[in-house]
Amino acid sequence: MGRVVLAALVVLVLAGCGRPSGSAERVEYRADYPMYDSIQMLHERATLVVVGSVLSASVRSLDGMVHTVYRVQVDRRFKGTSAASIEVKQLGGALGGTVYAEAGGIALRTGTRYVLFLETYPDSPASLLNPAQAQYVLGGGDRPEPVDPAGFDFTLDSLAAL
Repeated sequence: MGRVVLAALVVLVLAGCGRPSGSAERVEYRADYPMYDSIQMLHERATLVVVGSVLSASVRSLDGMVHTVYRVQVDRRFKGTSAASIEVKQLGGALGGTVYAEAGGIALRTGTRYVLFLETYPDSPASLLNPAQAQYVLGGGDRPEPVDPAGFDFTLDSLAAL
């Protein structure tokens, strides 16, 4: 998982009592991510910073944990090198009748364009540096929108200047 520390893997599996017949079991992951004080620090820590559109999503078991893996079409790179499309993983997804969710996680959305701050690996899909500060929705303008109040205010021009 790179520098993400899984502080506690809390499994909250709903037992049979009180659960409607046919509803999925639920497992909750808890991860401890580093938080950053500025967009400059976030940029410095990332190995890859891109603008890209989420094309598709699939759920896989990777390293003993369930992840949703997104195919992202890269439109622009601000840092690092990558192919024209990359895979980005996030904890969680529905697999085998069980819903796996990350506490505090903010899932990427298919069909949405983002600015992503990523850590890359040689043998695994890239990961967001953290779910709150490493993804920004990019509409038609130059100012990405944070997905969480912990995110930063910046423009694509100011990001390019870093």
